[in-house]
Amino acid sequence: MSGSAVFLNYKIMSISNKYIILIFLNLIFCSKIIEQTELRIKEVFPELISSEWSMYQIPSKYSKDIQNTVRQKFFRNEVNTWIIIDSDSSKYYAILDNVKGKSLPITFLTIFNSNSQVKDITIIKYREGYGYEIGNKKWLQQFDAYTDSSNYKVGKAISGISGATISVHSISKGIRKLSMLISHIIDDLNEK
Repeated sequence: MSGSAVFLNYKIMSISNKYIILIFLNLIFCSKIIEQTELRIKEVFPELISSEWSMYQIPSKYSKDIQNTVRQKFFRNEVNTWIIIDSDSSKYYAILDNVKGKSLPITFLTIFNSNSQVKDITIIKYREGYGYEIGNKKWLQQFDAYTDSSNYKVGKAISGISGATISVHSISKGIRKLSMLISHIIDDLNEK
């Protein structure tokens, strides 16, 4: 084997090892986020009867309209969803999504009731060095009972946060996107 062939073979092995490591790390970190999400669902519903996870593929016919209206793209073409049945047999729907902060993603959980109204929002993972105030429960509670027709205008209906302007706008748009998507998710999940 020539020297260049050995180098090329080493380079390919090095690249494939990096991908294996990245895939492994991704699985570890994703599972931690899912675990944190499921813990939060149990906090919100301490007497839940069941919660069923699924990955919801966002149909392009919905995503295009929603993205154009909100002026924010979906982070991926799929979202993690849970159907939750509480002790009083009420059905709720949870969606785990990401929005782009200043430079890193913000992972957040939005829980809706069966009427597509926001019940709870939690920041699951905030990766930026500052602007973390958007994770404050009091600030997030202003979205309670919001629907797709609510006013999401920052500075009007939504309070701004000094030093977290980009995060406030990103999360507000992200919640609005999910508020527009939830009725489709409810219909699609109930058809199964």
